Amino acid sequence: MGGLVSRMQVTTVNRESWKVMGKDKAARFFAKVKPGDLVDQATRYQANPHAGRVIFICTPHRASKMAVGSFGNLAAKLISLPSDLTTTLARSVGESMAIVTGDPRSMPTSVTGLSPNNPSLKALDHLPIQAPHHSIIGDRGKGDSPNSSDGVVDYWSSHLDSAESECIVPGPHSACELPATLAELRRLLHLHLTRH
Repeated sequence: MGGLVSRMQVTTVNRESWKVMGKDKAARFFAKVKPGDLVDQATRYQANPHAGRVIFICTPHRASKMAVGSFGNLAAKLISLPSDLTTTLARSVGESMAIVTGDPRSMPTSVTGLSPNNPSLKALDHLPIQAPHHSIIGDRGKGDSPNSSDGVVDYWSSHLDSAESECIVPGPHSACELPATLAELRRLLHLHLTRH
């Protein structure tokens, strides 16, 4: 999830960005959203101009299949959201929440956020990343990219055509602790220092 938060830091999103989920769906969703409220702030924002470079590690830019099916359903049932958040969301968008979650009675969670049907991921995927960026992707040591997976995120979801570099490391989704990952991070930090 940290990679997706980083992606949002370097992407400008406006109301037009959401038309990727369908013009009519976007219009229905935003019909009840009031300017300045929580949902408006979460769906419209500017790229952070202070982010000079981003390194994505095993980031599910286009979702994870694990978020759907029996594993995803079980995980979603284990999550409870703060009542003030669910009340605010329900009051702001009501039944339009079905556009995001597929069920008007269910609020978005970290699991639904990783679903291939999540419109946020679809919107972000069509927008430019407004900072130099790099990808580090795990393949569990199988050496089978582009058909690989880190066990949670498939290569097709982590790969970015716009990345300045891409490094495949022989590890799982927790590849951030691997010596190969740390070596690539060190290389990219030195690169950033020499350019600035």
